[in-house]
Amino acid sequence: MIAVKRAVDIVSIIISDIVAPLVTSLLPWSSSPDGYPSDWNQIWSRTTPFSTVNGTEIRLSNAERVVLALERLGCTYVKFGQALSSRPDVIPEPLADALCKLQDQMEPFDSKVAKEIIRAELNETGNIKSDDLASLMESLSGPVAAASIGQVHKGLMPGYGYVAIKVRRPGIHEIVELDATLLRLLAIWVESIPGFGGRRQLVRTKIIDAVDEFMSRVYEELDYQNEATNVQTFSELYGRGNSKSDTVNVVVPELLEGLCTDNVIVMEWIDGSKLTEVDNDDEKALMENLALVETGIECTLSQLLTTGIMHADPHAGNLLKVKDGASGEVKLGYLDFGVLSSIPSSVRDGLVCAVVQLVFARDVEAVAQMFTELQLLPASVLRDPGRKNALTVALQDTFDRVLQYENPIPGQSRLKRDGTSVPILRFDNLLGSLSRLVADFEFKLPPYFLNNARALGTLEGIARSLDPSFNVLRVVYPYALNRLLQNPSGSPVVEETLLSLVRNQQTGSIDRQKLNRLLDDSATLTGYSRRRVIKDVLKTKGGKAFIAKVVVDLAKEEYEGRRRTLSPRKAYFRL
Repeated sequence: MIAVKRAVDIVSIIISDIVAPLVTSLLPWSSSPDGYPSDWNQIWSRTTPFSTVNGTEIRLSNAERVVLALERLGCTYVKFGQALSSRPDVIPEPLADALCKLQDQMEPFDSKVAKEIIRAELNETGNIKSDDLASLMESLSGPVAAASIGQVHKGLMPGYGYVAIKVRRPGIHEIVELDATLLRLLAIWVESIPGFGGRRQLVRTKIIDAVDEFMSRVYEELDYQNEATNVQTFSELYGRGNSKSDTVNVVVPELLEGLCTDNVIVMEWIDGSKLTEVDNDDEKALMENLALVETGIECTLSQLLTTGIMHADPHAGNLLKVKDGASGEVKLGYLDFGVLSSIPSSVRDGLVCAVVQLVFARDVEAVAQMFTELQLLPASVLRDPGRKNALTVALQDTFDRVLQYENPIPGQSRLKRDGTSVPILRFDNLLGSLSRLVADFEFKLPPYFLNNARALGTLEGIARSLDPSFNVLRVVYPYALNRLLQNPSGSPVVEETLLSLVRNQQTGSIDRQKLNRLLDDSATLTGYSRRRVIKDVLKTKGGKAFIAKVVVDLAKEEYEGRRRTLSPRKAYFRL
């Protein structure tokens, strides 16, 4: 009965807050002086009356109506809106701008209720003195940020300093459980609709799997104990002062572990500003923020390809521009660790190989072969010559849609002699193209893959808002290339891929031009010298093995070349 009531509430909110205002704004008698909207941007920007305050009519756009509806629908639907908010390349810009409010500007719940929860939870831990608790409670501010799962209050902890206290919304777990049940029932019904023309299903996308993955992510974010563990894990990998990363160092708030419970997380207060909050006329600030986004992408790539532990929700509300009080240095700060994904080693190696095969060699068939390593495709698809060929053709079509290469000079190879032309990745066509492949070739998209794609897509979206010409592949490609050259895990797949990239396909010998271009790409795109690149390669066991094989092969080639140039008589005596 409760589920039925929830379903009725959802339908009612969608009709009253989204459908009705949208239809009303498009009716002839309600059209603006500009006439009927000509595109989606105008449709979502069109306003209708919402309320009257002190005799003044308040109007809301259709995009703002969607935000209000999602807030009323609750956590599950807000999470869906958040996923879309960072993708102005996928949805109309007015709608994306409005959805950004869902990241940390939601309507908070009653502060009195929040403070009662905080007091009870902290007191129950037994790790704070009664006088200190009373002082902390007295210093607590109202909500400084409110999201779908909880809200944050700022307070002064005696003997420590300012802290951020994150408190979970009461009753949220029960609502999410109802939503999960209803969405799964809806997915089952949609997948059961028969198709036409011999098709078994009308919708071939695996909606049930998508719902299960999405809801598992929501449940994970509800678990505050899990989030507290995630903060510590991420800080050990990338946090200031104790980072295990050689290349990335970011600001992660210190956790007050003894004061964290199922409903409350207490951590260091971090002052900063959003990366998207910058004056477009302030060139210095724009460059600083763009550099921080690039740091975020490098950090994401390190997580994706090196450590395998990934912050899966780096949206604009979770990334801060933080200024070090002592040095004045600007750093990237991470907040909100509700979801960390774990990525298997074989998948990390497969991603490295796939990126370099795509950008350096433009070998679509080799990329298709990597899909088994990426755990995206059953091996049976690639063992079937017909299906493998169909997949290669489909992937070529997909890459033609999502990758924009420089126009080649007629009669000249599209691969530059002095380096590789890095294509622009067009995310606006990526999602639709991949969804078609999922249905046709039994693709399986595990949670970490979707989270990774979303994380990179979000950062790319922020970067493009600061610099429309930003090309995410110019960051991804050199990082993947360096991982391929160094092969720190000693992966046979990586070794085989690397050797195939520098060999002549006809003779099987080392192609010096390809080898030089590979090293030049790494040096040029990272800003390192070739000597530095080679030195870094030699630091790892896999890199040493690659260099050794190249040297041996080149020595053999040189020896054979000299033998062939000797006269028959000299060759005889040499033998």
